[in-house]
Amino acid sequence: MLSPFKLAVIVLSAIALVVGAGCGAGTPSAETTLIVAQVPLIDGERYVYALEDIDGESFGTGELVTRLEGSRFVLEQRYEGIAEDDRAAATDVTELAVDASTLAPFGALREAVREDDDGRVIRDTYDWTYTDEGDEDVLNVERNIDGRPEARELELRADYYDNESSLWLWRTLDFDEELDLNYVSVNPIERRQQTVNIQTPARETIEVPAGTFEAWRVIVRNGRAIRSAWINVEAPHQLVQWDNGDLIFRLESFELPADGS
Repeated sequence: MLSPFKLAVIVLSAIALVVGAGCGAGTPSAETTLIVAQVPLIDGERYVYALEDIDGESFGTGELVTRLEGSRFVLEQRYEGIAEDDRAAATDVTELAVDASTLAPFGALREAVREDDDGRVIRDTYDWTYTDEGDEDVLNVERNIDGRPEARELELRADYYDNESSLWLWRTLDFDEELDLNYVSVNPIERRQQTVNIQTPARETIEVPAGTFEAWRVIVRNGRAIRSAWINVEAPHQLVQWDNGDLIFRLESFELPADGS
């Protein structure tokens, strides 16, 4: 079991699920496609999750917020670990801009802050953009890890989405028991990409702190890793629970604008 501090540092960006557990960075393993069939996202929606390990021990909270800015959605994630000893709680915040009708990514900013054993504040920042360079799309990443700057780029395959949009992206599926799709997930933090398979084989009743929901169980496969998400059957199809193998998100509370409830 991971300690709370280690988890806060390594896994607080808890959807770093897609790349790293399986095959190499750019090797396709199946035919891919764009998977967005609907966009039920709502300007101003906010979801708060309790983060637990598989034994039910609390490791902090997560918050997902959606903002509409012109023709783009800004998808904001905020994670806060549990403070240990005299250290402040580690935090991890990402704001990703995507196309409001397709969820194609434009770029993001991320900042993770933590204290080490000596009380020194460590600040890791990431800034990435997606650009069209002729016949190919390119990911450009600038990062500063504890004062060490670095810049790199990655040539992208077709049918890609940003990994940090995953907890919104899976809400856009055309839910059906026969659904079986593959897309490319790009992990800017690791500067890698990988084919992800999505299936929705069944509806299940699931109970979380926010209530009881009828939800589609979404099976997420990449390489050898298999994960599960539960998406509300009813619009706006919010994420009810997410199990990434280390952490379990359980919906604790949510706010919807008056015209989106």
